[in-house]
Amino acid sequence: MESKKDAMAAERAVPRQSTDDLSSTHSVEPGQLEQNHGTLSLRRTVSSGPPYTIFSPKAKHLILASVSISSLISPFGATTFYPALNVLAADLHVTPSLINLSLTTYMIAQAIAPAIIAGMSDSSGRRLSYIVCFVIFCVANIGLALQTNYAALLVLRMVQAFGCSAAIALCTAVVADIATSAERGKYMGYATAGILIGPAFGPTIGGLFAQYLGWRATFWFLAILAGILLVIFTCFFPETCRNVVGNGSIPATGFNRSVLGYLQHRRHAREAAYTEDGDAASIQPSLSRRKFVFPNPLVTLKILADKESCIVLLYNGLFFTGMMVTTASIPELYQAAYGLDTLEIGLCFMTMGFGGLTSALTMGHLVDWNFRRHAQRLGVTITKGKQQDLSNFPIERVRLEVVLPGHIIGTLAFIAFGWTLKFRTSLAGPEIALYFIGFGVSTAFNVTNTLLIDLHRDSPATATAAVNLVRCLMSAGGAAAILPMCHAMNTGWAFTFIALLYVVLIPVIFLIMSKGQHWRSEAARQKMEKEKAKSTEVHACTNVDVERQDSESKHDATSSSEKEKEEGQTS
Repeated sequence: MESKKDAMAAERAVPRQSTDDLSSTHSVEPGQLEQNHGTLSLRRTVSSGPPYTIFSPKAKHLILASVSISSLISPFGATTFYPALNVLAADLHVTPSLINLSLTTYMIAQAIAPAIIAGMSDSSGRRLSYIVCFVIFCVANIGLALQTNYAALLVLRMVQAFGCSAAIALCTAVVADIATSAERGKYMGYATAGILIGPAFGPTIGGLFAQYLGWRATFWFLAILAGILLVIFTCFFPETCRNVVGNGSIPATGFNRSVLGYLQHRRHAREAAYTEDGDAASIQPSLSRRKFVFPNPLVTLKILADKESCIVLLYNGLFFTGMMVTTASIPELYQAAYGLDTLEIGLCFMTMGFGGLTSALTMGHLVDWNFRRHAQRLGVTITKGKQQDLSNFPIERVRLEVVLPGHIIGTLAFIAFGWTLKFRTSLAGPEIALYFIGFGVSTAFNVTNTLLIDLHRDSPATATAAVNLVRCLMSAGGAAAILPMCHAMNTGWAFTFIALLYVVLIPVIFLIMSKGQHWRSEAARQKMEKEKAKSTEVHACTNVDVERQDSESKHDATSSSEKEKEEGQTS
């Protein structure tokens, strides 16, 4: 019994190289250690390794609900503004074109901000990043509610975007923290439901406020929402960042600690105490204490330098731009075609939201089913709660097979939306098209986001910040161009042009499915070669230093001996 305890104690003392891929290590008997470059290492079996996360199913559901609701602030910040554009232009005595410029500046700020905050969250934790976001968003909305001139509107809208845009990156990063690749599709669908239904229900809420309470009430509503989320996350949201708390078994400290996280850790420690090998099986060793590192937004650009990631990002951005272009054009196009007022236009956005919600609640399950199907075909065993090794797994094909039908549905829906508005059919025509636009775009957006997290599991927030950078810059250009396009080539041909771009994108899906795994393996090989070369260089420098020290020691010893000899002769 004593020897078993000693082996377990030695096992806990050994650091591991990764908190994600423990299931892919080789198997040895407990306590069997090996000498490797002067350090001890222990390899674990799948059954004896710690779980991917210690958060219980109930805690996971609470975390997912929290991040999904919090992600509403980004689309709400952008779209609750839409129904009041004409009213705001009249109040501030500017043209509608200048008011539309505020949409473009908002999206540009929304593209840049996550690159800063997401990097901070990957190194310093999710909680601190969420708190910073909510504080900035709340202050910006109070300023917007009180502002009285156009210049203040532009500046505060950029500050507002800075505060809310990172919520999307943080949302998907939290999913990567608590969900393995085998279950990530379902969780990603639930967590991003707020991101995808926000562009539809945001204008409805904004229309209600603009119609009955005035446009300033919209910003007061957003400030109150941010304040409520700030209190909830400060008190209850647990730290999930794997670089800070591992699988959740490492106690969080300072800003990273919450009431729920404290209770979760106590429960886990209590359960481990009752399990004979609970310590060895479920508790990870403490990570080295991390100092706060000021975020470097240029790290996000490194993801764009990766061939596969860059192609996925461009695909994701182009497809998502279609949704933002549509939402930006609806107020003017619907008013011209059907003579709707502000409230009625806001209500028309809801069908797109229902399409996105349908995708979020159904397609995630299909993504996970496809993962299990390919795993069974390849003879890969899926262990619940354990992260699978994806190095030789065709994860690109698994994810993108689900994207293809959503891509086709969304493309056809864009064509239908444009021509139903051109011929001014019954309002039901463009509304049905909006539903399928929401469904198709949401499917492509969710699944490609999931794939990017699979490709960058060590820095999920940074990967999602790259998504935000690309899609927001593209959306900014698209939102500025769509109305001039509709006026120049009529609504039908304008949206048909967008659909033709998506037809060209279909071969990109097949390209990634066929070449993605090879690109990923090649990138991993190059990374290993660089690390090996760097290690060799460090080792060589170390040997040179040791030889220099030995030489200096021998020289000092010789000098000392000669000095003693001279002193002896003198005496």
